[in-house]
Amino acid sequence: MRSSPPTPRTQFMLVLACAFALALFTVHYQIHFMGLSWFERVQWERTCRVMANKSGTPWQYRLFTDGIVYSTVRAFQAIHLPRPIGAAFVLIRLVQNTLAFTLAVTFYRRLGLSLMEGIFGISLLAWGMCHALYDGDLTFNTYTDMSVFLAAGLIILSGRHRWLIPLMIIAPLNRETSGCIPFMLLFSQLRWKPRLHVSRETLVIAGVCLLQWLIIVGGLRWVFGVKPYIVPTAGKSPILPLLIFNLTWPRTWIFLFSTLGLIPLMALASWRGWHVTLRRFFWAVVPIWFPVHFCLAHAPESRLFLVPQALIFIPGALFGIMWWDKNRKNRAHGRT
Repeated sequence: MRSSPPTPRTQFMLVLACAFALALFTVHYQIHFMGLSWFERVQWERTCRVMANKSGTPWQYRLFTDGIVYSTVRAFQAIHLPRPIGAAFVLIRLVQNTLAFTLAVTFYRRLGLSLMEGIFGISLLAWGMCHALYDGDLTFNTYTDMSVFLAAGLIILSGRHRWLIPLMIIAPLNRETSGCIPFMLLFSQLRWKPRLHVSRETLVIAGVCLLQWLIIVGGLRWVFGVKPYIVPTAGKSPILPLLIFNLTWPRTWIFLFSTLGLIPLMALASWRGWHVTLRRFFWAVVPIWFPVHFCLAHAPESRLFLVPQALIFIPGALFGIMWWDKNRKNRAHGRT
């Protein structure tokens, strides 16, 4: 006698429990890597510089998550909580990771993967997050970025495209990478046959989102002024010197491999097995993401590549497992 499948409520509670368990593990690992006292001193100083308009490009303009961190610390100080900076850091990172894992499972299931495949996917993501610590501090905006992109993917897949407009008020305040989101919508809705076509509503929403991004990113630079570029740890200036350094320094590939593993290669080898919308997201994100970060950022800081890993490569690899298994069964059936 077969048991009945778990109810949606039970499934949600299971996802939340798994997301929280993985968040506890990753937060412990991330905090333990440098020690909480180091973060309370160095990370807090960097946050204060941003809030005082004394940081440089691009950190000065990433106000959303730093604003939450700063406000939480001040609130904890006001109620005289012991170690208010450390407590705020741990709480916010725990919430961030729990939210990212929960959104990731929901996104994977919306693509058509099973509950267990989704949980396996966030286990892979957690593994990568625990190896994305080189020169990274806690870098709160990177982890908010994962949730922003996963939320955008969910909104697009659910067909509630207008919700991207309020999301694009928050996203550019967090990181400039959110400029890819309007193109995720546009690419996902393109129709090739019988002719190239996209609906007027899609064009309007994508246009509004892109305009929001331009206004917020440009407005932040107008309000706070154009700041000197923060030279990465490598001491190389963008674009060509930093690109050459990132491509030729062995640690770039060591840290990228430790974070991403073989998952991107597994995913790309299974391209034909992907959900069609996931392929569209790939073209909207990956071709711009890697060149920009290799030219303008310190690529060995592999946390910078967690967004395409969570959004594209992990579900692509999971689809690949099913696709290759289906092909194997079809060949075996053909032989019999």
